[in-house]
Amino acid sequence: MDGVFLTNVTPFTKTLELDLEGLKRIVEFAESSGYKNIVPLGTAGEFSSLTFEEKVRVVDVVRKSLNKGEIIAGASSTSFLETSELCKRYKEIGVDKIMILPPYYLKGNEKGMLDYFVKVSESCDSTIVIYNNPSSTGVDLSPQLIKRLSDIIPSFKLLKEARYNVVEFKEVVRLVGEKIEVIDGLEERALLGLVLGAKGFTTSMGSFSSLPLRIYESYVKVRNVDTAIRLYDLLLEYRSFIKFPLTMSHLAKLGAWLRGLISSYAVRPPLPALDDVVSEDVKRKMIEKINQIINLEKIP
Repeated sequence: MDGVFLTNVTPFTKTLELDLEGLKRIVEFAESSGYKNIVPLGTAGEFSSLTFEEKVRVVDVVRKSLNKGEIIAGASSTSFLETSELCKRYKEIGVDKIMILPPYYLKGNEKGMLDYFVKVSESCDSTIVIYNNPSSTGVDLSPQLIKRLSDIIPSFKLLKEARYNVVEFKEVVRLVGEKIEVIDGLEERALLGLVLGAKGFTTSMGSFSSLPLRIYESYVKVRNVDTAIRLYDLLLEYRSFIKFPLTMSHLAKLGAWLRGLISSYAVRPPLPALDDVVSEDVKRKMIEKINQIINLEKIP
């Protein structure tokens, strides 16, 4: 698997219920735009704010809304038992690829991390995507541990690598890149990740825009570096709005709302509402940038 992986947002109504019709529209928009890899319940999908049954419902809606694409369903939990149970439920509805973070509360040591992933793999008959996101979890899987995991877990086929240290990122690619697919888990590093040897990258912006696809296609398929850089600059301008406490979920939901795909750009606590933390002037600039990105799709 390679290319651009859409880590789609999970839309909510204004009363913070699941907006499953909006989710369906996002998936249909994404597939019509050319996205082939859909990853529900990643960080942008606010997976930690959903109940077990809500996670299953979200994955089921994505599966039913997608015609030909691949689904990698987030199954992260602080418990390997819950992750394993999610894996089984996903399998029952026809999804056999899962993405998992390391346990992010009781963290243990590297032996504990190793045991965690091994126990999930032993109880889960699915392809496993490991998601290393140290800035969010407080756990950084070392390049050497990732190599060991790739040696002892046959079902570990893809790594979503979101570490900020580019030297270690490249070391991971050197150590495991011939055996498993490494994709960049930082949207803002999209083009740089490809330069470093990643097979693709993830995007939450894809919930409303094909811009990430155009970056990938310009750089990898057409080999037009100048166009790739120009589009990447626009992506970075968009990402520049994301400053604590705003997240990519806030911005991508605003984009999907402006596009008419979802009924609300609400997020669930503990994330604060966008309108509570940005001024009207900043929100206007956000909207201007998002509309610029949306209108860019009209240009061949």
